[in-house]
Amino acid sequence: MPRPAHAPVRPPEDDLLRWAAFGCLLTLAVLLWRGAPFLTAAGVACGLAAVTAASRVLIRRSRRAGVSSHARAYAPRDAVDSPAG
Repeated sequence: MPRPAHAPVRPPEDDLLRWAAFGCLLTLAVLLWRGAPFLTAAGVACGLAAVTAASRVLIRRSRRAGVSSHARAYAPRDAVDSPAG
């Protein structure tokens, strides 16, 4: 089904991060199912969640840096050379 024209466009990394969060929960469930102690499974899941959160921060930061450098590269010459304020 096509997306409505007024729907906001999600960045592609959102899907990647959702799958990473799902993987954290799935890891917890599998470790518990296989008989690992709860604290061990929870520690592993928290470690994966921390890696996912750090990845999210780095992805967003690099996306913003890319957008701002792209905007500077294609800005009119007067806008780049004039002082702000």
